[in-house]
Amino acid sequence: MKNTHIAVLGGGNGAHTMAADFALRGWQVRLWESEDFFENIRKVAETKKIQITGVIEGTAELELVTSDMAAAIEGCRFVCIVTPSFAHENIAKELAKCVKKDQIIMIYPGAFSSLMIKKMMGADAPVICEINNLPYDTRLKGPGVVYCSGKNATNVAFLPASAGEELLEEVRELHPFEKVYNDVLECGLSIVNPSLHTGACSINIGHIEQQAVRGQFCMYEHYTPAAAKISIAIDKERKAVGRALGYNLRPIEDFAKKPADYEWTWQDLYATMHGDIGLTQITGPDSIWNRYLTEDCPNGLVPWISLGKAVGVDCPVMSGFVNMYSIVHERDWWKIGRNAEWMGLGGMDKEQILAYVKTGEK
Repeated sequence: MKNTHIAVLGGGNGAHTMAADFALRGWQVRLWESEDFFENIRKVAETKKIQITGVIEGTAELELVTSDMAAAIEGCRFVCIVTPSFAHENIAKELAKCVKKDQIIMIYPGAFSSLMIKKMMGADAPVICEINNLPYDTRLKGPGVVYCSGKNATNVAFLPASAGEELLEEVRELHPFEKVYNDVLECGLSIVNPSLHTGACSINIGHIEQQAVRGQFCMYEHYTPAAAKISIAIDKERKAVGRALGYNLRPIEDFAKKPADYEWTWQDLYATMHGDIGLTQITGPDSIWNRYLTEDCPNGLVPWISLGKAVGVDCPVMSGFVNMYSIVHERDWWKIGRNAEWMGLGGMDKEQILAYVKTGEK
Protein backbone atom coordinates (compact mmCIF):
# COMPACT_ATOMS: atom_id res chain seq x y z
CA MET A 1 0.00 0.00 0.00
CA LYS A 2 1.27 3.48 -0.87
CA ASN A 3 2.55 5.56 2.04
CA THR A 4 0.39 8.69 1.99
CA HIS A 5 1.91 10.35 5.07
CA ILE A 6 3.96 13.42 4.16
CA ALA A 7 5.67 16.07 6.27
CA VAL A 8 5.79 19.76 5.34
CA LEU A 9 8.34 21.69 7.39
CA GLY A 10 7.71 25.44 7.62
CA GLY A 11 4.99 27.90 8.53
CA GLY A 12 5.12 30.56 5.84
CA ASN A 13 3.44 31.26 2.50
CA GLY A 14 4.90 28.28 0.67
CA ALA A 15 4.46 25.77 3.49
CA HIS A 16 0.80 26.68 3.98
CA THR A 17 0.16 26.38 0.26
CA MET A 18 2.02 23.10 -0.15
CA ALA A 19 0.32 21.58 2.88
CA ALA A 20 -3.08 22.60 1.52
CA ASP A 21 -2.26 21.41 -1.99
CA PHE A 22 -1.07 17.98 -0.83
CA ALA A 23 -4.02 17.54 1.55
CA LEU A 24 -6.54 18.41 -1.15
CA ARG A 25 -4.82 15.84 -3.39
CA GLY A 26 -5.29 13.07 -0.82
CA TRP A 27 -2.08 13.09 1.19
CA GLN A 28 -2.12 12.85 5.01
CA VAL A 29 -0.17 16.01 5.80
CA ARG A 30 1.84 16.77 8.94
CA LEU A 31 2.74 20.47 9.17
CA TRP A 32 5.73 21.39 11.36
CA GLU A 33 6.90 24.78 12.57
CA SER A 34 9.63 25.50 15.12
CA GLU A 35 8.68 26.41 18.68
CA ASP A 36 10.06 29.93 18.14
CA PHE A 37 7.48 30.64 15.43
CA PHE A 38 4.69 28.21 16.31
CA GLU A 39 2.41 30.98 17.49
CA ASN A 40 2.23 32.14 13.86
CA ILE A 41 0.35 28.95 12.94
CA ARG A 42 -1.64 28.63 16.18
CA LYS A 43 -5.00 28.84 14.39
CA VAL A 44 -3.98 26.09 11.96
CA ALA A 45 -2.84 23.97 14.92
CA GLU A 46 -6.22 24.46 16.62
CA THR A 47 -8.39 23.78 13.57
CA LYS A 48 -6.05 21.57 11.50
CA LYS A 49 -7.47 23.40 8.49
CA ILE A 50 -6.11 25.74 5.81
CA GLN A 51 -8.39 27.75 3.53
CA ILE A 52 -6.86 28.27 0.09
CA THR A 53 -8.16 30.33 -2.84
CA GLY A 54 -6.88 31.30 -6.28
CA VAL A 55 -5.62 28.66 -8.71
CA ILE A 56 -6.10 26.10 -5.91
CA GLU A 57 -9.45 26.19 -4.12
CA GLY A 58 -10.70 24.43 -1.04
CA THR A 59 -10.50 23.82 2.68
CA ALA A 60 -7.63 21.47 3.39
CA GLU A 61 -7.71 19.24 6.47
CA LEU A 62 -4.33 18.28 7.96
CA GLU A 63 -3.42 15.16 9.92
CA LEU A 64 -1.11 16.88 12.39
CA VAL A 65 0.24 20.35 13.19
CA THR A 66 3.19 20.29 15.57
CA SER A 67 6.52 21.72 16.70
CA ASP A 68 7.85 18.20 17.38
CA MET A 69 10.11 17.27 14.46
CA ALA A 70 10.23 13.55 15.30
CA ALA A 71 6.43 13.34 15.43
CA ALA A 72 6.07 15.30 12.20
CA ILE A 73 8.29 13.05 10.10
CA GLU A 74 7.69 9.66 11.72
CA GLY A 75 6.53 7.17 9.10
CA CYS A 76 6.63 9.71 6.26
CA ARG A 77 8.31 8.72 3.02
CA PHE A 78 8.74 12.37 2.02
CA VAL A 79 10.00 15.18 4.26
CA CYS A 80 9.49 18.52 2.50
CA ILE A 81 11.46 21.57 3.67
CA VAL A 82 9.51 24.66 2.58
CA THR A 83 11.20 27.62 4.27
CA PRO A 84 13.49 30.48 3.31
CA SER A 85 16.95 29.04 2.83
CA PHE A 86 18.39 30.82 5.88
CA ALA A 87 16.37 28.36 8.02
CA HIS A 88 17.78 25.24 6.37
CA GLU A 89 20.76 24.78 8.68
CA ASN A 90 18.70 24.80 11.88
CA ILE A 91 16.14 22.46 10.34
CA ALA A 92 18.94 20.11 9.25
CA LYS A 93 20.23 19.95 12.83
CA GLU A 94 16.78 18.87 14.05
CA LEU A 95 16.33 16.41 11.19
CA ALA A 96 19.70 14.81 11.88
CA LYS A 97 18.36 13.61 15.24
CA CYS A 98 15.40 11.68 13.83
CA VAL A 99 15.40 11.24 10.04
CA LYS A 100 15.75 7.70 8.68
CA LYS A 101 17.96 6.74 5.78
CA ASP A 102 15.00 5.29 3.84
CA GLN A 103 13.16 8.63 3.85
CA ILE A 104 13.52 11.25 1.10
CA ILE A 105 14.23 14.88 1.93
CA MET A 106 12.80 17.45 -0.51
CA ILE A 107 13.98 21.09 -0.35
CA TYR A 108 12.01 23.95 -1.99
CA PRO A 109 14.17 25.58 -3.27
CA GLY A 110 17.39 23.82 -2.36
CA ALA A 111 19.98 26.55 -2.92
CA PHE A 112 22.78 23.98 -2.35
CA SER A 113 21.38 22.99 1.07
CA SER A 114 21.58 19.30 0.15
CA LEU A 115 25.36 19.65 0.26
CA MET A 116 25.22 21.16 3.75
CA ILE A 117 22.88 18.40 4.95
CA LYS A 118 25.10 15.72 3.43
CA LYS A 119 28.14 17.29 5.07
CA MET A 120 26.31 17.32 8.43
CA MET A 121 24.86 13.79 8.27
CA GLY A 122 27.64 12.04 6.38
CA ALA A 123 27.02 8.42 5.46
CA ASP A 124 23.74 8.42 7.41
CA ALA A 125 22.13 11.00 5.12
CA PRO A 126 19.08 9.84 3.15
CA VAL A 127 18.65 10.77 -0.50
CA ILE A 128 18.11 14.52 -0.74
CA CYS A 129 16.22 16.21 -3.58
CA GLU A 130 16.68 19.86 -4.44
CA ILE A 131 13.97 21.73 -6.34
CA ASN A 132 14.89 24.86 -8.25
CA ASN A 133 11.84 26.92 -7.33
CA LEU A 134 8.83 27.08 -5.08
CA PRO A 135 5.93 25.51 -7.02
CA TYR A 136 3.58 28.39 -6.19
CA ASP A 137 3.18 32.16 -6.40
CA THR A 138 1.44 32.65 -3.11
CA ARG A 139 0.83 34.87 -0.08
CA LEU A 140 -0.79 34.42 3.32
CA LYS A 141 -3.89 36.57 3.74
CA GLY A 142 -4.49 35.79 7.40
CA PRO A 143 -4.18 32.97 9.96
CA GLY A 144 -4.84 29.74 8.10
CA VAL A 145 -5.84 31.60 4.92
CA VAL A 146 -3.67 31.64 1.79
CA TYR A 147 -4.10 32.93 -1.75
CA CYS A 148 -2.23 31.16 -4.57
CA SER A 149 -2.06 33.38 -7.65
CA GLY A 150 -0.16 30.93 -9.85
CA LYS A 151 1.78 27.69 -10.16
CA ASN A 152 5.40 27.45 -11.26
CA ALA A 153 7.04 24.72 -13.29
CA THR A 154 9.69 23.03 -11.18
CA ASN A 155 12.75 20.89 -11.82
CA VAL A 156 14.58 18.46 -9.55
CA ALA A 157 18.04 17.11 -8.74
CA PHE A 158 19.19 14.26 -6.51
CA LEU A 159 22.08 13.91 -4.08
CA PRO A 160 23.61 11.58 -4.90
CA ALA A 161 22.74 12.05 -8.56
CA SER A 162 23.07 8.30 -9.06
CA ALA A 163 19.87 7.77 -7.04
CA GLY A 164 17.77 9.68 -9.54
CA GLU A 165 17.01 6.91 -11.98
CA GLU A 166 15.51 4.68 -9.31
CA LEU A 167 13.52 7.36 -7.46
CA LEU A 168 12.38 9.74 -10.20
CA GLU A 169 8.93 8.28 -10.78
CA GLU A 170 8.26 8.17 -7.06
CA VAL A 171 9.11 11.83 -6.47
CA ARG A 172 6.97 12.77 -9.46
CA GLU A 173 3.97 11.74 -7.37
CA LEU A 174 4.48 15.11 -5.65
CA HIS A 175 5.05 17.29 -8.74
CA PRO A 176 5.44 16.55 -12.45
CA PHE A 177 8.98 18.04 -12.56
CA GLU A 178 9.64 19.21 -16.10
CA LYS A 179 13.40 18.68 -15.97
CA VAL A 180 15.81 16.43 -14.06
CA TYR A 181 19.14 18.15 -13.54
CA ASN A 182 22.43 16.34 -13.84
CA ASP A 183 23.13 17.04 -10.16
CA VAL A 184 22.46 19.48 -7.33
CA LEU A 185 25.10 21.92 -8.59
CA GLU A 186 23.18 22.43 -11.81
CA CYS A 187 20.00 22.82 -9.74
CA GLY A 188 21.52 25.42 -7.43
CA LEU A 189 22.87 27.36 -10.38
CA SER A 190 19.40 27.29 -11.93
CA ILE A 191 17.50 29.06 -9.15
CA VAL A 192 15.71 32.02 -10.70
CA ASN A 193 15.40 34.42 -7.78
CA PRO A 194 18.97 35.68 -7.19
CA SER A 195 19.26 36.98 -10.74
CA LEU A 196 15.77 38.48 -11.00
CA HIS A 197 15.57 39.88 -7.47
CA THR A 198 19.04 41.41 -7.31
CA GLY A 199 18.46 43.72 -10.25
CA ALA A 200 15.09 44.98 -9.06
CA CYS A 201 16.02 45.23 -5.38
CA SER A 202 19.32 47.04 -5.93
CA ILE A 203 17.80 49.59 -8.32
CA ASN A 204 14.85 50.21 -5.99
CA ILE A 205 16.63 49.97 -2.65
CA GLY A 206 15.66 53.53 -1.72
CA HIS A 207 11.99 52.77 -2.37
CA ILE A 208 12.29 49.60 -0.30
CA GLU A 209 13.80 51.51 2.64
CA GLN A 210 11.01 54.09 2.48
CA GLN A 211 8.12 51.70 2.02
CA ALA A 212 6.75 52.41 5.50
CA VAL A 213 6.48 56.09 4.57
CA ARG A 214 5.39 55.88 0.93
CA GLY A 215 3.10 52.91 1.19
CA GLN A 216 2.97 49.51 -0.48
CA PHE A 217 5.87 48.51 -2.72
CA CYS A 218 5.51 45.82 -5.39
CA MET A 219 8.89 44.75 -6.74
CA TYR A 220 7.70 43.40 -10.08
CA GLU A 221 5.59 46.47 -10.71
CA HIS A 222 8.85 48.40 -10.19
CA TYR A 223 10.88 46.02 -12.35
CA THR A 224 12.60 48.72 -14.42
CA PRO A 225 14.69 48.55 -17.62
CA ALA A 226 17.81 48.98 -15.48
CA ALA A 227 16.73 46.03 -13.34
CA ALA A 228 16.37 43.92 -16.48
CA LYS A 229 19.87 44.88 -17.64
CA ILE A 230 21.36 43.88 -14.29
CA SER A 231 19.45 40.58 -14.29
CA ILE A 232 20.83 39.69 -17.72
CA ALA A 233 24.41 40.56 -16.69
CA ILE A 234 24.13 38.31 -13.62
CA ASP A 235 22.54 35.57 -15.71
CA LYS A 236 25.43 35.63 -18.19
CA GLU A 237 27.97 35.15 -15.41
CA ARG A 238 26.17 32.21 -13.83
CA LYS A 239 25.74 30.63 -17.27
CA ALA A 240 29.52 30.88 -17.75
CA VAL A 241 30.02 29.03 -14.45
CA GLY A 242 27.53 26.42 -15.63
CA ARG A 243 29.32 25.93 -18.95
CA ALA A 244 32.60 25.32 -17.12
CA LEU A 245 30.86 22.52 -15.20
CA GLY A 246 29.25 21.07 -18.33
CA TYR A 247 25.72 22.49 -17.95
CA ASN A 248 23.56 24.43 -20.38
CA LEU A 249 21.71 26.70 -17.96
CA ARG A 250 18.39 28.24 -19.08
CA PRO A 251 16.70 29.17 -15.79
CA ILE A 252 15.06 32.47 -16.70
CA GLU A 253 14.05 31.14 -20.11
CA ASP A 254 12.47 28.08 -18.46
CA PHE A 255 10.72 30.26 -15.87
CA ALA A 256 9.23 32.41 -18.63
CA LYS A 257 8.42 29.35 -20.78
CA LYS A 258 10.65 30.46 -23.65
CA PRO A 259 11.97 28.04 -26.33
CA ALA A 260 15.38 26.41 -25.90
CA ASP A 261 17.11 28.68 -28.45
CA TYR A 262 15.67 31.92 -27.01
CA GLU A 263 18.12 34.76 -26.30
CA TRP A 264 17.02 37.51 -23.90
CA THR A 265 17.24 41.20 -24.56
CA TRP A 266 16.64 43.56 -21.66
CA GLN A 267 13.52 44.82 -23.45
CA ASP A 268 12.07 41.31 -23.58
CA LEU A 269 12.89 40.59 -19.96
CA TYR A 270 11.43 43.91 -18.82
CA ALA A 271 8.20 43.25 -20.70
CA THR A 272 7.97 39.69 -19.36
CA MET A 273 8.56 40.53 -15.69
CA HIS A 274 6.82 43.92 -15.54
CA GLY A 275 3.76 42.68 -17.39
CA ASP A 276 3.09 39.35 -15.66
CA ILE A 277 -0.16 39.65 -13.70
CA GLY A 278 0.86 36.66 -11.57
CA LEU A 279 3.92 38.62 -10.39
CA THR A 280 2.99 42.31 -10.37
CA GLN A 281 0.37 41.87 -7.65
CA ILE A 282 2.94 40.38 -5.24
CA THR A 283 3.82 42.90 -2.52
CA GLY A 284 7.28 43.53 -1.04
CA PRO A 285 10.07 43.57 -0.18
CA ASP A 286 9.03 45.60 2.86
CA SER A 287 12.57 46.37 4.07
CA ILE A 288 16.22 45.89 3.15
CA TRP A 289 16.21 42.89 5.50
CA ASN A 290 13.69 41.03 3.35
CA ARG A 291 14.81 37.63 2.07
CA TYR A 292 14.87 38.99 -1.50
CA LEU A 293 18.12 40.60 -0.37
CA THR A 294 19.35 38.71 2.70
CA GLU A 295 18.67 35.27 1.20
CA ASP A 296 19.39 35.73 -2.49
CA CYS A 297 22.80 37.32 -1.87
CA PRO A 298 24.46 34.88 0.57
CA ASN A 299 22.57 31.78 -0.57
CA GLY A 300 22.55 32.48 -4.31
CA LEU A 301 25.21 34.91 -5.47
CA VAL A 302 27.90 33.77 -3.01
CA PRO A 303 27.77 30.04 -3.91
CA TRP A 304 27.59 30.85 -7.64
CA ILE A 305 30.75 32.94 -7.31
CA SER A 306 32.41 30.26 -5.14
CA LEU A 307 31.75 27.59 -7.76
CA GLY A 308 33.10 29.97 -10.38
CA LYS A 309 36.36 30.29 -8.46
CA ALA A 310 36.65 26.50 -8.23
CA VAL A 311 36.42 26.15 -12.02
CA GLY A 312 38.33 29.30 -13.01
CA VAL A 313 35.44 31.62 -13.92
CA ASP A 314 35.43 35.21 -12.61
CA CYS A 315 32.10 36.84 -11.70
CA PRO A 316 32.78 40.58 -11.30
CA VAL A 317 29.15 41.73 -11.65
CA MET A 318 27.84 39.35 -9.00
CA SER A 319 30.83 40.12 -6.77
CA GLY A 320 29.99 43.81 -6.95
CA PHE A 321 26.49 43.21 -5.63
CA VAL A 322 27.75 40.99 -2.81
CA ASN A 323 30.08 43.84 -1.83
CA MET A 324 27.23 46.36 -2.07
CA TYR A 325 24.88 44.28 0.07
CA SER A 326 27.68 43.71 2.61
CA ILE A 327 27.89 47.50 2.97
CA VAL A 328 24.12 48.03 3.08
CA HIS A 329 23.59 45.30 5.69
CA GLU A 330 26.82 45.95 7.58
CA ARG A 331 27.85 42.31 7.54
CA ASP A 332 30.30 40.21 5.54
CA TRP A 333 28.13 38.12 3.25
CA TRP A 334 31.28 36.47 1.83
CA LYS A 335 31.94 34.79 5.18
CA ILE A 336 28.31 34.26 6.20
CA GLY A 337 27.17 32.99 2.80
CA ARG A 338 27.18 29.55 1.27
CA ASN A 339 30.80 29.45 0.22
CA ALA A 340 32.73 26.34 -0.82
CA GLU A 341 33.54 25.37 2.77
CA TRP A 342 29.88 25.63 3.82
CA MET A 343 28.93 23.32 0.95
CA GLY A 344 31.62 20.81 1.91
CA LEU A 345 33.54 21.48 -1.29
CA GLY A 346 36.51 23.39 0.15
CA GLY A 347 39.84 22.45 -1.43
CA MET A 348 38.21 20.26 -4.10
CA ASP A 349 38.91 20.69 -7.81
CA LYS A 350 36.36 20.44 -10.61
CA GLU A 351 36.72 16.70 -11.14
CA GLN A 352 36.47 15.93 -7.43
CA ILE A 353 33.40 18.14 -7.05
CA LEU A 354 31.57 16.53 -9.95
CA ALA A 355 32.40 13.02 -8.73
CA TYR A 356 31.16 13.85 -5.23
CA VAL A 357 27.76 15.16 -6.30
CA LYS A 358 27.28 12.12 -8.51
CA THR A 359 28.16 9.45 -5.95
CA GLY A 360 27.86 11.18 -2.59
CA GLU A 361 31.31 9.93 -1.72
CA LYS A 362 34.63 11.78 -1.47
